[in-house]
Amino acid sequence: MALTFEYKALDHAGRRLAGRVTAPHRKDALRQIQNQGLVATSVTLEEAAPVNAVRFVARRSARSEDYLLVLKQLALLLNAAVPLVQAVATLKQQDIHPEISAGFARIEQRIRAGESFSTALTTGLPALPKYVFQLVAAGEAIGRLGSALSDATRQMEYDQQVRTDIKNALTYPSVLILVGIAAVIFIFIVVVPRFSAMLTSTQQDLPMISIVVLKTGMFLNEHALAIFAIVLGSGIVASRVLSSPKVRARIREFAADAPLIGSWLRDIDLASWSVSMATMLENGVDLIAALRLAREAIRIPSISESLDQVAKSVRTGKPLSAALEQQGAFNKTAINMIQVGEDSGELPTVLNSLATLYNDAARQRMKRFLVLLEPAAIVLVGGIIGGIVTAIMLAITSINQVAL
Repeated sequence: MALTFEYKALDHAGRRLAGRVTAPHRKDALRQIQNQGLVATSVTLEEAAPVNAVRFVARRSARSEDYLLVLKQLALLLNAAVPLVQAVATLKQQDIHPEISAGFARIEQRIRAGESFSTALTTGLPALPKYVFQLVAAGEAIGRLGSALSDATRQMEYDQQVRTDIKNALTYPSVLILVGIAAVIFIFIVVVPRFSAMLTSTQQDLPMISIVVLKTGMFLNEHALAIFAIVLGSGIVASRVLSSPKVRARIREFAADAPLIGSWLRDIDLASWSVSMATMLENGVDLIAALRLAREAIRIPSISESLDQVAKSVRTGKPLSAALEQQGAFNKTAINMIQVGEDSGELPTVLNSLATLYNDAARQRMKRFLVLLEPAAIVLVGGIIGGIVTAIMLAITSINQVAL
């Protein structure tokens, strides 16, 4: 359903404008306004009915998309030569999220008190990725704050796209497997017991597979509530266990060593590291700090530890390519490219090219993984259901043969 939003905004020259846009959601309205080259200072619903939705947004925590949107607008204002204090004051008035508005209020207060923007940003919006603070500090030092913020938002967009790609890639197989499991449970609890009472009452010898299926169906039917409670409790416990950073790190490490999916996840991590390094070096961040911050883009613990050792080696004076080769995190082709970048003084350009190579490789591995996973899930679920049906048919057939 399309809604009408009233907005107030600033253009590149700092002039105040007002107008209306039609969009299904408030975020879509903000994007429309931003696409017009404007920075919204106020966006409100023309109708009063959807107020509950706005209140709901106010209750949830700010998401990475919210931070990305507001940083894009800040970069747009600064690149349009709007003074920093005025830009921050403008964004403080936005209602993207109360948490972000409060953060910009703190930032404005600290800037007016004489603090640097990078220091105020660290205090005002601490939930931002750490590399954003480093990029902002570097950009502020060389007088390229707007450009540094633009690069930071591009890096945030890249990180967000990686997460989205992984989720999208696993959504269909996950739904397929869950639906298959639900179908198997339904057959065991509802369908099998109807045959079980009839077939087991004949006192005839049944095939072993039929006995196992029929007994399992009866057991699940008789203890359905208890089993549901156990499954629900296990799900709650599992969600709490999986929320532990140590457990999630172990799962990522295990997945990185698994066939097919392991190479895919490693390529994603190395691409993220390369993009982070290139972005920070282009904005004047020194190599040691860039290595330390880019390591946060890595999700696989073993690679993260290797890159930590790389940073220590570089700190002692060893070239980056030699330190990477010693740890074995990258292949020989990547090492040679990085060495060429060091020798030519074009390391950021080479790292961007390397990220493109790893991204392309990751997409190919993802497609290959999905090509195998989806049929495997169908065959597995179909095999289980087929086995249940076969067991019931064998039982019926064996009884009919005895009767004849």
